[in-house]
Amino acid sequence: MMAAERIAAACLLVLMLAGMRDPFQPPPERCMAGQPELWHYQGVVVMAQTATGIVRDPAGRWRRVHKGETLPGGWHVMEFDKEEMRIATGEDCEPARWHWKREGSQNEKNSISSAFSQ
Repeated sequence: MMAAERIAAACLLVLMLAGMRDPFQPPPERCMAGQPELWHYQGVVVMAQTATGIVRDPAGRWRRVHKGETLPGGWHVMEFDKEEMRIATGEDCEPARWHWKREGSQNEKNSISSAFSQ
């Protein structure tokens, strides 16, 4: 009987050390529900016929994004123009698609160009 308990304990220990997730922690948020509202689309810059979208992430960092790029959380940049950016949030996520309207203006006090020079 003791040998069977030791084997069971050893198997459990191996499973835990092999990367099994902690059953007492919530599962990771695969779709990042609630996160899209924390991102801000500032617009698009076109240079040499290449469009680059400018977004600010929830941590306040500026990001340059391109069509087809994958953002944190598995979001896929579908397209963007001077007014809005559209993303696919991922398989089995609700909503399946999301869009951000452009925020700010060209004459805004904290302009995009000054943010990149910091």
